[in-house]
Amino acid sequence: MIALPAEKSNVRTVRRFVLAHLNRWGVAEEDRDRIELIVGELAGNSASHGGAEMTVHLFLAGRDVCIDVLDTGRPPRSRRHSARPQDECGRGLGIVSVLADWTDARHPRHGWRARAGLRVALPVCAAAYEGP
Repeated sequence: MIALPAEKSNVRTVRRFVLAHLNRWGVAEEDRDRIELIVGELAGNSASHGGAEMTVHLFLAGRDVCIDVLDTGRPPRSRRHSARPQDECGRGLGIVSVLADWTDARHPRHGWRARAGLRVALPVCAAAYEGP
């Protein structure tokens, strides 16, 4: 878990944190790339639209990776809108839904929570387990 102020400058820090864990766990490069994009989109949304703080949890259970991004500090507000092809913004959750095996976004009491998960390839000898 990493908790930082919800600022765009911290998205890079979140991606480095996640990549360090994925490397330690032995996650295959193509899966690391997908997860890095997912984390970048979710943390970027948190930094752009969220509250004062973003907290990122990363879990590995067997071959399943779960990314959980929670932003807090301001009352929740609706983020749902349909991005048009010419729009430069508004595609983050759509990109995440294509890259991940499953996604979930909801408004907890004081913020916004976005989760994504995917099954990854691990070396046969990988003995990593990190859970909630």
